[in-house]
Order: sequence, then C-alpha cells, then structure tokens
Amino acid sequence: MLNDDFSGTFGVGFFERLGAERQSGYGDSSLDAVVDSIKRNVSHILNTRIGESQSCPELGLFDFNDASSASVDLGLRMRNGIKACLSRFEPRLTEIDVSVLFDEGNPMNLRFHIYGSIKVASNKDKLKIDLLLDNSRRYRVV
Repeated sequence: MLNDDFSGTFGVGFFERLGAERQSGYGDSSLDAVVDSIKRNVSHILNTRIGESQSCPELGLFDFNDASSASVDLGLRMRNGIKACLSRFEPRLTEIDVSVLFDEGNPMNLRFHIYGSIKVASNKDKLKIDLLLDNSRRYRVV
C-alpha cells in the first residue's frame, strides 16, 4: 500500500522527478501519462551502464559490447539482464517478462518485447513495450 507522500509521484519516473521543474505534466497520473513515463524511464535505465551513476552504481545494464558469446546466448543474457534491471529500477512495472526477437536479415539489430502489468489508481492494466537495440548500441522504445 502506498503512503500519501509517494502516491502523488507514482506516475512519475525517477529521472523525471530529478528534473521536475522542467517537466510539463509532472504528477499527471492518467494511464497514458504513466505509460509514457514508464517508457521514458525504461529507455533511461537501459541506456545507463553499471557504474556510471555515482549515487547508485548498480543502476543500469552491464556492457554487452564486450561479450564474446554466440548471438543466441548473448540475446538470452541480455533478456535476463533487462528483466532484472527493470524489476529492480522500475517499480511501477510488475510481472515483467522479456522476449528477444532475432532478425536473421540484420543480426546487428536486436528487438525485445517487454510485457508487464502496471497499476494506476485502482486499475491494473497490461503493458507491452517494443524495444530496439540499434546499430549505435542504444536501446530505443519503438
């Protein structure tokens, strides 16, 4: 159960709270606003590498560029890393499942589907996020 101090910011991600003065719609808890906030936060979290944040060194994913595994094994390791990272750093998203899609025509691009549940006010909804790891090794919500 949320306390009164936290319930007003439940629809807002950590990175948005840091820049609250610059964000329009801060504190908006409508379903669309929460989903947009979650997607922005997912992108920020996954594009942060472990050790980059001085205040939270465990925030982010480990660098997969140094991996020497086969692409299928690497895809599964990335899937597990994404799921663990989001489970820890995006509390608005629960029941998280991540699937990896391999593109045989372009093996440099990996796509992921993130499935989960979100609770906004008294409603519980399902959420699907399509994620692309692009050629510049950045995670983009598509």
